[in-house]
Formats: sequence, C-alpha cells, structure tokens
Amino acid sequence: MADSYRFKTWHAAAFLAGISAVSALSSTRDARTYWRGLNRPAKAPPAWVFPTVWTGLNLLQVWADLRILNNRETHDRNALLGLRAVNWLLYAVFTPAFFRAKSPVAGDAITMAEGVTAGATIALLARTDPLAAAALAPLTLWTAYASLLGADVASSNPDRLVDQLRWEGAF
Repeated sequence: MADSYRFKTWHAAAFLAGISAVSALSSTRDARTYWRGLNRPAKAPPAWVFPTVWTGLNLLQVWADLRILNNRETHDRNALLGLRAVNWLLYAVFTPAFFRAKSPVAGDAITMAEGVTAGATIALLARTDPLAAAALAPLTLWTAYASLLGADVASSNPDRLVDQLRWEGAF
C-alpha cells in the first residue's frame, strides 16, 4: 500500500500555504517602508512584481515537486529531493534575512543559492523528466535577474547584519 501512495495537488497546496505563511510571518511591519527606502537601480521592477512573479514560480515549483515525489523510479531521486528541500529552505529564510535582518547582502546570497540549487535540479531532471525541468527553468532565470538587482542593492545600501558582524569582529 505504501508503494501506491501518491502525493496529490492538495498536498502541494498545503505545503505552499505553509511555506508562504512562514515567509509572511517572518517579515516585519516595516518591510514595505524598508524596501521603498532602499537605493534601487532604475532597472528594478515595481514592488508589486515580486509577489506576482513568485506566485507563478511557486506554482511551477510545487508542480515539479509533485512529479519528483510521485516518480519513485527517478534516477537521482534522493539528490533531487535534497536539492528541492534546500531550495525551499532558502525561500523560507529570504524574508527574515533581507527584511528582518535588513541585509541586502544576505538576501542576494540566498537568491544566488536558490538559482544554483534550481539549476542543479534542472541538470539532474533534464534526462528523466524534461517537463519538471522546464517547470523550474523560470526560477533560474528569475533568480539570475534578481541576483543582478540584488548585487546592485547590496552595494548601494547599508546592511545591518554585515555591520553587526563587522562590529563583533566576525570579519
């Protein structure tokens, strides 16, 4: 019976609702004010673009995750599941790192790591499930773009976390 178990759409929806709640609850009341107060490059999209794009990316991700979870014969399945877990963990820690810790540097590092884990997942999936790999491709493109913007934001704004680590002698 355990072998016939399949993850369903409602499992993905529940996971996505949970991870979104974690992200939202880890934010701060002044997140919008903080974002508006940052020096951002002219090429940065308006603030409303980010949640809109992430909604679509997250739907594609959970769809790909369902395919990975339900294909128990997939080559490198454990590596794929590990990469996806790391990717979702990175998604969950972005908001507290960027908005709560007020660290554009940490936010950009997390964004780059998300792109790397998504790219590695695509490389492993391309042979066995090209549809799932294609569903994750927009994530790598968005994180590449967001990383370029993030580097610009990180280089032109104060970073409370980095300043605190410097003050404590961490580097």
